[in-house]
Amino acid sequence: MTETEARPGRKRPGGRTAKVRDSVLRATEAALAADGYDALCIEDVARRAGVHKTTVYRRWPSKAELVADTMRERSTKRVEVPDTGTLAGDLRALARAVVANIGSDDGFAITRNLLAATITSNAVADDMPKFWSERLQLTGDIVERAIARGELPDDVDANVLIETLIGPLYVRLLLTGEPLSEEVADQVARIVTAGAAAMRPRRTRERGADA
Repeated sequence: MTETEARPGRKRPGGRTAKVRDSVLRATEAALAADGYDALCIEDVARRAGVHKTTVYRRWPSKAELVADTMRERSTKRVEVPDTGTLAGDLRALARAVVANIGSDDGFAITRNLLAATITSNAVADDMPKFWSERLQLTGDIVERAIARGELPDDVDANVLIETLIGPLYVRLLLTGEPLSEEVADQVARIVTAGAAAMRPRRTRERGADA
């Protein structure tokens, strides 16, 4: 499931085509939140979007492709990669965006229903790692910029750092049922920032080993 704009050679359509695409993707979000993946059908999405089903099938030959594109577009719009100038600011902004996305009523329903779909649909299960790989590649820019500013050692694992930030948010959403809020996002971001700041740069470790 990737940012649509991140796919090599993929251009966003313009004009009426863009409006139809947006309507279909919004309709898919609504259907996925309300009915889940297994019950979602192209005909219902077309009805919700106010277009003919052939319009949908021309661009998305399968339900799995439609849902994948929908989730990438949602992430692109709702969870932008921040650039505040500091690691602390970026992690706080990212955590808040994730909370706003998955903590909303439709965001919770979509996340829960997609997780269930990984059990019933091979297509969804196969796409999920791709989606997260693409998302982590994008948000990895936060870590790369922090390394360039000297806030992090140059050998820090970007995926591990970002996963450490968003992991507790998904645990609350899907496992413990504890509330999600900006305050929680800020607290998690502070903890991750403090942990990252405590990491010794590799050059310092190497000098210590040679002493």
